[in-house]
Amino acid sequence: MIKFNIKNSFRILAIAGLLAIATLGVFASVSASGPVFDVFPVGYTGAQNEDYPFIDARNVTAGGTFSTSQSDHNDGVAASAGDTVEFIIYYHNGAPDDAANTANNVRVRAVFPGGASNTHSVSAVLSADNASTVYSSSRGGDIAIKVNGASQTLEYISGSTQWFPNRSTSGQALSDGILSGSGVMLGSIRGCWNYSGFVKFRARVGQTASSGNLQIDKTVSLSSGASGYNSVDAQPSDIVRFRVVTRAVNANVSGVTVRDILPSSLIYRSGTTKVNGATVSDSSGFFGAGYEYGALSKDQTIDITFEAQLASASYFGNSSQTITNTANARGSGVDTVQDTAEVRVGTVAGSSFELSKSAYNQTQGVNALSVLANAGDIINYKLTYRNTGAATISSAVIEDDISDVLNHATVINAGEGSLSGNFIRFPAITVPAGVSIDKTFQVKMKDVYSGQTDTTMSNTYGNRLDIQIRTPTVLGTYIAPKTGPGENLVLLFSVITTAGVFLYRKYPKFVLHKS
Repeated sequence: MIKFNIKNSFRILAIAGLLAIATLGVFASVSASGPVFDVFPVGYTGAQNEDYPFIDARNVTAGGTFSTSQSDHNDGVAASAGDTVEFIIYYHNGAPDDAANTANNVRVRAVFPGGASNTHSVSAVLSADNASTVYSSSRGGDIAIKVNGASQTLEYISGSTQWFPNRSTSGQALSDGILSGSGVMLGSIRGCWNYSGFVKFRARVGQTASSGNLQIDKTVSLSSGASGYNSVDAQPSDIVRFRVVTRAVNANVSGVTVRDILPSSLIYRSGTTKVNGATVSDSSGFFGAGYEYGALSKDQTIDITFEAQLASASYFGNSSQTITNTANARGSGVDTVQDTAEVRVGTVAGSSFELSKSAYNQTQGVNALSVLANAGDIINYKLTYRNTGAATISSAVIEDDISDVLNHATVINAGEGSLSGNFIRFPAITVPAGVSIDKTFQVKMKDVYSGQTDTTMSNTYGNRLDIQIRTPTVLGTYIAPKTGPGENLVLLFSVITTAGVFLYRKYPKFVLHKS
């Protein structure tokens, strides 16, 4: 005869459910309050609920790729003197996307061992004001650069650091502080996979035995004049032409890269970059990590020219300014060299102007300042440039810094203008004395999330506009869903446990006999 005791069975069922929930606690841990970085298992394929290794590297010169497995990562990267190695530092705030889980003042840095060696173990550190610090040693391991032949140093390549935020494939240039004690600042990082990203930078292996070095010469001229000046006088909205000539002296130099650092007051003219007389793509890296030319023979030169337009008179105000534009060149085993050219910007005699701005909520049909903006609302901005002086202003450029607008909305119609970074700019115009010129563009409000703390979209063009944003009403605690089976299993075992406890209490004496 077999006896089946329902009381004991449900007791076992309840205990099993509790144990299952405890076992699956790791899946629920990312729902806890506060940001937490790189908490998922380390993977190399981009599979769901896996984080990439915190730091990885590849040999760019040899055409290498990033690691494809943990054993591949553990083997490190082989390199020879003069090779360029690219590093990548990955991050992911694994908490749900709400205000309480946003990581503040996030910084990332890399650590080089220093000195000459055959093995350089490079590590990374990620920190934030309100999150635990993450070290690469426990998240996939540090990455080893293994040098072939004689011991060599590992030296950071200036200007090579780029940030790829929010799963972007387009990098943003960062400062050269990746190896400093404080690292580079990434700002606020929201929770969820959509806001994961990485930082890339490059280093050179050692210094090759070469007596060669580089020389660089940078000049500027008005587009209508001849090149060859260290400085030039110009007016707002003028077009200037720069020339950067880099030469290898004494001996050959390999791995030559030339870079230009363009100030915000100079607007690059698309399609004007030429290398030795041939036009190159605007995405060549000349204004980012640098244009990689390759080897230069002794006394050979790279001649690079490009054009830029000065910002309009509204940018410079009523005072004269001097704009310094810097270019640098680097190569394998040689010192980085740089040179500058200056543009002295004056003001137009007898001219003065006023700037003003207004905003209209097209969706709600009212002044945008009089209502709360909803997600999806269309906002029409109007920029007004009025010549209040006695002289005609020629080549006036109407432009607006809309950096905070872009945090909350997307430009859906630029009108006659175009976006350049955080600026919207309109073609140069002539404004007679006493005449006003209006330019318009449209934005669409982005979705907002519960607990969003920044609820004002601000912008200044002459006058300041503050558009208030409506945020969702919080009806209760919400934990953002994640992919993977964790939450469903927790729910299932919770139901089983509850049912077991209920039946155990309701039928404590029920026994089923089967013979």
